Amino acid sequence: MPVNKILSTTSKIIGAVEKSKPMKWAENKFNIDPEKALGLATVTSIVVKDGVGCYKYVTQSMNNKKIPEEKRKFVAALDLTNGVLMIAAQIAMFFAMRKYSGPIFNKLFKKSFNPEMAKNIASRIRMKQVQAGETVSRKLPIEKEYNKVKSDALNVFKFVADIAAATIVGKRIIVPFIATPLADKVKKKMDVYEKTHNQELNVIEPEIDDGDKLDITTHNTNLLKRYYNYH
Repeated sequence: MPVNKILSTTSKIIGAVEKSKPMKWAENKFNIDPEKALGLATVTSIVVKDGVGCYKYVTQSMNNKKIPEEKRKFVAALDLTNGVLMIAAQIAMFFAMRKYSGPIFNKLFKKSFNPEMAKNIASRIRMKQVQAGETVSRKLPIEKEYNKVKSDALNVFKFVADIAAATIVGKRIIVPFIATPLADKVKKKMDVYEKTHNQELNVIEPEIDDGDKLDITTHNTNLLKRYYNYH
């Protein structure tokens, strides 16, 4: 296929995607609240990736010839449980941290962002103006810029804290804490099931005295008779 044809087809596909309703909806969300939209888009992509991974793990376990057939359902169930827990924990921690990340930011950086700090910054600017021989402004329009800096810092903190809570706390701490004991319970059930299954398949052989052990090469008829007597 010519390069021009590839470029033309690709541009048409990208253009169609950009004009689609989902993309318009996402663009509108980013324009209204970029930080919130970015956080939701990030955690959604992570959850979708883990969902696909969970599906692949379960299907592989169900069709893995190296796993005994009677154990495949247990292994697949464990993979499914782990995947569901992973997705649920990440979503829960993301929204939980989103609720508290603002107050946490204000508490951690209360010395950097407060009305008194704004006044101190204004005073330092006036001092710089005096040192430079400039006209000292009685009222400096720094409130807007100060609030913008605070808002940008808050947005960065919230994004990092929310995603970290989902991927580190939820996925790497909470899920293993729950999944490990759960795996142990599933393993115990597997052991019980295997033991019971083996007992059901176990055939009790009749006991034969040493004197009754005949040479099959010279006593074929008698051996067959003894077999039929036992059965």
